[in-house]
Amino acid sequence: MKSCFILFLLAFLIPGCSQNHDKKIRKQVTAVAEEYILNQLAKPEKTISDNGLVTISDDQKKYIIEPAKIFTGLIDDDQETDAIVSLATFQGQYQTVSEQLIILKSENGFRLASTIESDMRIISLKDRIITADVPEHSRNTPLFNCPSCWEVVKYQFKLGELVRTE
Repeated sequence: MKSCFILFLLAFLIPGCSQNHDKKIRKQVTAVAEEYILNQLAKPEKTISDNGLVTISDDQKKYIIEPAKIFTGLIDDDQETDAIVSLATFQGQYQTVSEQLIILKSENGFRLASTIESDMRIISLKDRIITADVPEHSRNTPLFNCPSCWEVVKYQFKLGELVRTE
């Protein structure tokens, strides 16, 4: 009877611990992304909305970090959890090419490894494979928002770049 109770109790505690670990990673990764953005702007101002959107902007440019667009998992060759943060970028009122920040875990914490300008939409990060929806047309063409004009592509991060895999 006691062992059943202990197993039952552990079944509820273990998922809670992993959620706290994921929240901690997301918080650290967001801090790295914020530092990157702050270095891109002249006089940055930061706001956080009720739903967790982080907006950092100045008179010229605005960056938005959405918590739902932070993906964690293995990216490089070690066994440490890494992350990809997708940034929505705006020049004035117009959205420009998005940026993907590849943030890797090292012994000293998280560090920005690469920035990639692309309108890709990350779908998942699993087993060192980054799956993304990629537009077939550039942002300045009428077909950019065409739902059937996007393709699903798989990438791996090698030597500081995303390399397409099949």
